[in-house]
Amino acid sequence: MRTPPPIDFPEGGTPAERLDLAFRKVLTVPKAALLKEEEREKRQREKKRAAKKPH
Repeated sequence: MRTPPPIDFPEGGTPAERLDLAFRKVLTVPKAALLKEEEREKRQREKKRAAKKPH
């Protein structure tokens, strides 16, 4: 079974648009791709948090 191409999800928009995009993403993007994206975002947040902390 072929997976559809990933959808580019812009930030912002109305709550209804964000909800629609979230459902579309969950229903069309493979779980592995979602988990990979979440991990990448988590690493970015941790890098930003570490950069803000005084040493």
